[in-house]
Amino acid sequence: MQRLHLHVRLYKQMEGSTAKLIERCRHGDRSAQLNLYKKYAQRLYLACLRIVGNSSEAEEAMQDSFLKVFTRLDQYQDGQCFEAWLHRIAVHTAIDYVRRKTQEWVELSENMTNIQTEDDHPDEEDILYSVAQIKEAAAKLPPGYRIVLSLYLFEGYDMEEIGSILNIQSSSVRTQYLRAKRKLLDIIRN
Repeated sequence: MQRLHLHVRLYKQMEGSTAKLIERCRHGDRSAQLNLYKKYAQRLYLACLRIVGNSSEAEEAMQDSFLKVFTRLDQYQDGQCFEAWLHRIAVHTAIDYVRRKTQEWVELSENMTNIQTEDDHPDEEDILYSVAQIKEAAAKLPPGYRIVLSLYLFEGYDMEEIGSILNIQSSSVRTQYLRAKRKLLDIIRN
């Protein structure tokens, strides 16, 4: 029980220091902006990298995310989870980077969205891969597949949320997710 109280107290202290940084940033304090950047840059970079699949573009997306954060701090509501707010901005910025490179999302017709799941590979659970192999394979996926896979598996969005973010139907999201998963397994196997 004491351990729980210690964790709660530490969390509140951490949140308090972040709240102070945010307030200083709202007043244009450059050192506070730098501290906030240092505190969250690595996490936002990794989120962007999973979506764009390219380190230089992930770096740009992360930098643009921070520019948006610092210009929109007035939109952040105190009491809201700041890290989640930052993360959402980074994810949307990274998706915008991918959209600029790809022409358009193709909306799948109804008959194309009914994919048979029985041709999923049954030995899928038996396949063990290192994190490095999976990251390398995910970087080889087409942008649309990589985004859907990243948003669903790594960022924790559900199919409806992804559809809303990408402006496509959730059935198309599910189809693209299944295809991305199959393609990822094919890349890893070869």
